[in-house]
Amino acid sequence: MDFSGKRLWSLALALTVGLGVSACAGKGSAPSSRTSSSALSAAALPPASSASEPSCQSSAAPAQSQLGGVHTASLTVPARPFGLAYARTGHIAFAALKTELGVLSTDSTQPRLLRKTPLPAASVGKEGATGVALTHDGRELLIAAGSGAIVVDTAKAAAGAPGAVLGTLTGTAGTSAIEVTVSPDDHYAFVSQEYGDTGTGHRGDIEVFDLRKALRGGFGQSSLIGSLTLGQAVVGTAISPNGRWLYATSEVAPGQKPTAGGKHGELSVIDLATLEATPQKALRGSVLAGCNPVRVAPSPDGKTVWVTARKSNALLAFDAAKLTTDPQHALLTSVQVGTAPVGLTFVRGGSRIITADTNRFHTPGATTGLTVVDTRAALTGKPANLGRIQTGAFPREFALSPDAKTLLVSDHDSNQIQAIDTTTLP
Repeated sequence: MDFSGKRLWSLALALTVGLGVSACAGKGSAPSSRTSSSALSAAALPPASSASEPSCQSSAAPAQSQLGGVHTASLTVPARPFGLAYARTGHIAFAALKTELGVLSTDSTQPRLLRKTPLPAASVGKEGATGVALTHDGRELLIAAGSGAIVVDTAKAAAGAPGAVLGTLTGTAGTSAIEVTVSPDDHYAFVSQEYGDTGTGHRGDIEVFDLRKALRGGFGQSSLIGSLTLGQAVVGTAISPNGRWLYATSEVAPGQKPTAGGKHGELSVIDLATLEATPQKALRGSVLAGCNPVRVAPSPDGKTVWVTARKSNALLAFDAAKLTTDPQHALLTSVQVGTAPVGLTFVRGGSRIITADTNRFHTPGATTGLTVVDTRAALTGKPANLGRIQTGAFPREFALSPDAKTLLVSDHDSNQIQAIDTTTLP
């Protein structure tokens, strides 16, 4: 998963944003941007001249200092873990374990595997269970897999009761579901189909489902609302704190031509209300976001949008307001982290971001680990990389406990789940 095709793509594709809003000056810039009433159109625009989008890197990220005094613990699980989520109540967490859902006890820093719930073989697809999302009321867990998302009753899964799997949201625009996000009112589910299908020209897309309708009346095709096609390898999605926007990453921006530079992707801004009704009209704009951007997270205050650019070994920060009003100047900063960062999460109320530095392509001289970034320092131009926490192989996804004191990490290639005591972070 996470696009890694052999073709090389251009370092700079100029794309327009025409939102009918006047541009204003800003401190940072993304080299190019794009928008349209459709996700499929683009036109040339000269690059801006301030903060620059990071280039692709073929070598390992610079060595980082090891953080001492950070308390961790790990649990070995029977299959490669992917997505993680804490239950809203109780000391319970869930882990996607390829063909099963793992239920974890988290009453101490050391997690324990309580039980496993089998997932429908017809739904998991060849890649197995991937990203997960919990509804805001905590009643259902959605697991991205195959053609859509498996929906699980969290109380039944936690108790090991029969009937925990409620059904599957099944789409029609791909079989490579990798992430799922739930609307703030728990009415809709948005599934990232990483590679799309022949109908999308093998560009990725976001499929939209009426989750409430599926839960009320069954999981037939009537719950599928439609889809929005974006760039190649659509992966990460996140909703803005005010519930207005869905942010999405595409590892390769549309229309790029082969070059020796690498594959530059984009961050797209999508109108959530429009996405829920007429998905194909919901795109409001896109900006280039480094080489192979994969995950996205808006800050708790909604003012900044952070993206991991995997092939740039970088963490990027964008001004959320300028993404829709002055996208050429939306890029605020780029922080060098570890090699091939994928997952990212906020801790300490947003004062820190942790990236999962995967080294997933085994770059010579590179290591895996977690980078701790001081967000305030990053946004004020000061040294922000606080150091590295050791992990197993291919740390991928995160889940923060309800009390924010424990962070779970899925070490995908080590078959382990690692727990970090966030109170011991710098």
